[in-house]
Amino acid sequence: MVFREKGFFALLMLFMLTVLAACAPAPAQAETSGSPLRPSDEGPVQTAVASAVAATFTAAAAPVTSAPTTQPGDTATPTPAVTATPAPTAGPPPTATPDVRPDPATWASWPILPTVSARAVEIYRQGLASGNDPRSFSTIGDCQSENNVFLGIYDTNRYFFAKGDEYLQETVDYYKGVFGRQSLSVRDGLSAPSALSPTWSYTGKCEANENPVQCDLRVHKPAVMFINLGTNWRADASTDSYEKYLRQIVELVIANGTVPVLSTKADNVEGGNRINQATARVAHDYDVPLWNFWALAQFLPDHGLDKTREDVYLTVEAWDARSYSALEVLDKLRQEFAKAP
Repeated sequence: MVFREKGFFALLMLFMLTVLAACAPAPAQAETSGSPLRPSDEGPVQTAVASAVAATFTAAAAPVTSAPTTQPGDTATPTPAVTATPAPTAGPPPTATPDVRPDPATWASWPILPTVSARAVEIYRQGLASGNDPRSFSTIGDCQSENNVFLGIYDTNRYFFAKGDEYLQETVDYYKGVFGRQSLSVRDGLSAPSALSPTWSYTGKCEANENPVQCDLRVHKPAVMFINLGTNWRADASTDSYEKYLRQIVELVIANGTVPVLSTKADNVEGGNRINQATARVAHDYDVPLWNFWALAQFLPDHGLDKTREDVYLTVEAWDARSYSALEVLDKLRQEFAKAP
C-alpha cells in the first residue's frame, strides 16, 4: 500500500487555491521537471507510511487468560437410613468477561486503522433499520476536512491504485458521488462546541435550531461519520471541556444509528497530546472506532505539519496520506459490516 494517486500533487496544488486562506498551508516547492511526483521524492516516505499501516492493520491486544472459576464439589458421606445431598460448594464469584481493548493511556501505540467492535456493528445495523443509507458517509470538521483536501479526489479521475491496492476500487465505487459531496457539518474554524451550535449551521439547508451535526445526519443519513476535531481548540482551554463536547457529539451520532469514527490529530498545540488522549478515552468508553492518524503522521516529513504556519496545518503530502488512509478505514468498515448477519 502506498500513497501514489496519479497527478495528485498537481491536483492538490490547484485545490490549495480554493481553500480559505486561513486554512491552506504554504505552497509546496515547484517541480522543475513538471512531473507531479518524482520517484526519488515519493519512495522513502511512502514506503515508511505503507509499512506503518501494514504493521498495524491487524494489531490487537494480547488475549487475557483468566483463572478457572469453578472448583470440585464436596463429597457428602451417606448414612445408613438417609441419602445425603451434597452441600453447595462455596467457590469464587463468576468472572466477568475481561476487557482486552487497549488502554486509552497508550493511545499512541494503537493501530492506525481501527478495530471494528461488535458495538459498532450493532450501531450500524440499528441505523439501517431506521433509514440510514449504507452507501453514505460524512464528516465533522474544519477546513482541513473539506472535500477538496479530504477524500474528494476519489470522485475524480485523477487517482490510480498501484499493483496490490486495486481492491480499494470496490470501496471507491461503493461510495461513488459521496467523496465530493459537501458535508453540512464541515466549516472553516469549526470546533467541538460550534459543531453543536445552530449558529454554525448552513442557512437554507438546515432547519431552525438545528446544529451542524443534526443537520448533516438528517440530510445525508450517513452510515459512517468521521469526527475530525481538536485542531481549533485553544491551547489554554480545558481538555475536560473539549471531551465533554466530544461526548455530546458522539452521543448524537450514535443516537442516529451512525457509526462515529474518531480521529486523532497530527498537531500538539495544546501540549502533552491531551486532545488525542481525550479522543481515545471517548472512543474507548463508547466502544467505537478510533482512526489513529497521529500514528501515521509520525512517518511523514515534519510529522505532516507545515512548519511555516503555526504547526497546526497539514502539508499537501499529509493531505494525500490522510485521504488514502481514510479510504482504507472506509474499506475496512464496509467489509466488516458486510459480514454482519
